[in-house]
Amino acid sequence: MEQFLTVSQISRELGLSTRMLRYYEKIGLVQSQRKEGYAYRIYDEEAVARLRQIVVLRKLRIPLKQIDRIFQDPQASTALEILQENLRNLEEETASLSAVREVLQKFVEALKERAYLPAPTVLLKDDNLQKLIHSLSPVKNQFQEERVSDMEKLNQAEENLSKLKDVRIIHIPPATVAAAHFIGEEPENQVGKWISDFARQSRIWEIYPQVRLFGFNAPNPVDETGCHGYEMWLTIPEDMEVPEPLEKKRFEGGVYAAHMIRMGNFYEWAWLDRWVQENGEYVYRGSGNPENMFGSLEEHLNYFTLVQEMQEGEPEVLQLDLLIPVIKRKTEK
Repeated sequence: MEQFLTVSQISRELGLSTRMLRYYEKIGLVQSQRKEGYAYRIYDEEAVARLRQIVVLRKLRIPLKQIDRIFQDPQASTALEILQENLRNLEEETASLSAVREVLQKFVEALKERAYLPAPTVLLKDDNLQKLIHSLSPVKNQFQEERVSDMEKLNQAEENLSKLKDVRIIHIPPATVAAAHFIGEEPENQVGKWISDFARQSRIWEIYPQVRLFGFNAPNPVDETGCHGYEMWLTIPEDMEVPEPLEKKRFEGGVYAAHMIRMGNFYEWAWLDRWVQENGEYVYRGSGNPENMFGSLEEHLNYFTLVQEMQEGEPEVLQLDLLIPVIKRKTEK
C-alpha cells in the first residue's frame, strides 16, 4: 500500500522548511496532492523520492535551475553534463583556494622570521601579495581522515560552507505601510497580487520613489492541515489611504542583520540565525512571537523597478534580503 506524508512530516523528516516546500511546488520541482479522506495536502512516494533527491543535490551545491533540468530530461547525459560542470567549477575553486593558502602560509613564515618589525612593513614588501588580488570566499574543503559515509561528508561540508562571513548591519527607518494578509493556498501569491495591483493603480513609484516591500510568514507555524499565511508591507506616504482588503499600519523599523539570497534559497535563514547567535557583537531583539516570524522580515529587493515592468500579477522577485532584528550587545564598563 502506497504511503503518503503530510507537509509537516516531510518538513521534519527531510529538514525542509514549509516555505521551501511551497517554493519547490511553485517552480514545478515537486507536486503535492489532495486525496479523498485527507483534509490536507500530502506527498506520495514518488514526490518524497524526488524531494530526497533535491536535498542531496542541494547539498552538492547544484542550483535549482540545474536540478529542474535534470528532472525534465530523463537522459543520463544531461545529469552527467551538469554534474561535470559543477565538478569543474569546484576544482577551479579548490585550486584557487590552494593558491591563497600557499601565499598566506608564506606570509605566516615571513612574520615569524621578522616578528620584531611592523606587520605592514613585512607584508607590503612581499611580492606574493599580488597573488591575492583575485580573492575567493573562504571555504573549508578538508574533512577529517576518519571513515564516514558520503552523506555525513556532505553534511559536514554544508556545515562549513554555511557560516556567513559578511552579514550587513542596516537600519530601516520607521514607515507607514499598506499591509496585505491572507491565510490559505499560496498566500504569498495572493497578497503579492493585492499589493502589486495597488502599487500600479496608485503609481506608487511616482509619488513615493523610496517605496520598499517587506513580507513575513503569518502565522509562521504550519499545522497538520498545511494551513499557512503570509503578510506583505508596502511602504507608503503617511497621508495615503488604502483600499480593502489592504490595511494601513505603522512599521517601527530598527536595526537588522541582513543577508541577501537568491529567490528560493530560504534554507539560508538558518545560516543568518546562526550568525546572530554566534557573532558576539550583536544580539537578537525580536518579538518572541512565532506567529510573525519573531519580528524577522524578507525584503523583496528592487520592487520599485519590478512592479513597473509587469502589467498585472506579482512581479518575479530575483533577490531577497533576509532580515533579523538585532541590537548592539552591551559591554561591561
